[in-house]
Amino acid sequence: MAAIHSQESAVPVRQFDGRRVLAARRAARLQRHELGRMLSLSKDSIGDWERCDTAPSPERLPALAEALGQDLDVLFPRLGPPDLKDLRCDAGFTQAEAGRALGISRLPLSNAEAGTRELKADYIEPLADLYGVSREELEAAQERSFGKSSAPTADQLPQTLGEKITSVLQRKPLSDREIADAVNAAAGFPAVDAAGIEALRTDSRESAEVQAALPPDSLFAGLGAAFDVQPWFFAPGEEVERQILDRLEFLSLMRSDGVSVAARGASEGVSAAMLATLSEVLVRHENASRSEES
Repeated sequence: MAAIHSQESAVPVRQFDGRRVLAARRAARLQRHELGRMLSLSKDSIGDWERCDTAPSPERLPALAEALGQDLDVLFPRLGPPDLKDLRCDAGFTQAEAGRALGISRLPLSNAEAGTRELKADYIEPLADLYGVSREELEAAQERSFGKSSAPTADQLPQTLGEKITSVLQRKPLSDREIADAVNAAAGFPAVDAAGIEALRTDSRESAEVQAALPPDSLFAGLGAAFDVQPWFFAPGEEVERQILDRLEFLSLMRSDGVSVAARGASEGVSAAMLATLSEVLVRHENASRSEES
């Protein structure tokens, strides 16, 4: 996905993709000048964002998501847990604005966000209140600001099965035995043990053998159940896209035969994020087909 990230830091605060903004604005039935007026910006600025020519500063993203009627985490997903800068931007403050609100200069905030000097103890509680988080959340964010090398960058998103398992383990720690139990429950018999899960988690040479011994879809179903995520999170991206295209082709055939097809629970329409994702998939495969024909 061709997304633009904040250039103020090597670690993006949130992912920004102008195509999602465009889809969300159209879903909200807003003109560019209307959205610009809500944000005290020109319609040209909105157009630059939607074309991915420029990106808004990170502290503008909460107001932009609110104006579009979208959830911040859905429209602009974060790469990993928040650090101090993330919390500030999610609260919609620049460093100078946050400093003024606390009655201090921006320097202590800048030093803490850069991981060079921790916040004074008497700044912690007021800053947590300003950002709308707990003291514990602020202190955890400060710890991450002093260890930024462990935060994922744009090219470090989980790609392999092992990387995906490792990423969800950070949110919900489980033992290899517990993961194996969930996969075996999905398979209906003892198909994998803790050692097999370790092979999958570490992307070892035995990983392919473990996957080949499992019934189709049981691995993804079991992992999804274990970590409370959609099973297809663990599938290769190409496979997911192929499934999407197959289903779209099926719906197209149904419509061409005069069969009415309605989506369950779709009374409020398709979300902007889903529209943007479908658009990306279709455009990518259309371009690939043209390249093969030429």
